[in-house]
Amino acid sequence: MTKPTLILSIVTLAALTACQSTNTKHADCSDQLPYKGSAAFERMRTLVGKWSAESPMMGKMKTEFRLIAGDSVVEERFAAGTPMEMLSTYHDVNGQLTMTHYCMLRNQPRMKLVKSTADSLSFDLAPTPGLNPAKDKHMHGATYTFIDANHFKLEGVAWENGKSAPCGPPVVFTRQ
Repeated sequence: MTKPTLILSIVTLAALTACQSTNTKHADCSDQLPYKGSAAFERMRTLVGKWSAESPMMGKMKTEFRLIAGDSVVEERFAAGTPMEMLSTYHDVNGQLTMTHYCMLRNQPRMKLVKSTADSLSFDLAPTPGLNPAKDKHMHGATYTFIDANHFKLEGVAWENGKSAPCGPPVVFTRQ
């Protein structure tokens, strides 16, 4: 083995060992304070967990909310592992809750919080690159109504050809 190859092997082994250590603290994250978002973000955070519902149009449905990105983003995975799987993310932008919905319609509408009450959060379409709301079928809005700690109602708003389109009846989810 040549000297450069030996040195490279030792450096690579040292790097791999350091990366695999479970005792290594990342200096850039270890001293961060817990994330505290807007009141609306903190309300969405209460949905973290697994949920199920029954819909006359869609049958049995499952969704899961979890925290990612240093607890600064709520991620929702709807119908994971099925052809209908969709992802929505919720995070604050300048103190305002926003949503991006990665839809089975193969578009990614962005939404902003337009109404917040003690028991509900309503989102409506925000400018979205690549989405023409006058032509493209898309999710245009959503309202989450917090019934109690173990139930929430979801009402979606779809658009097609620039106007409201059927999206199905509101659905009540139950915590699993």
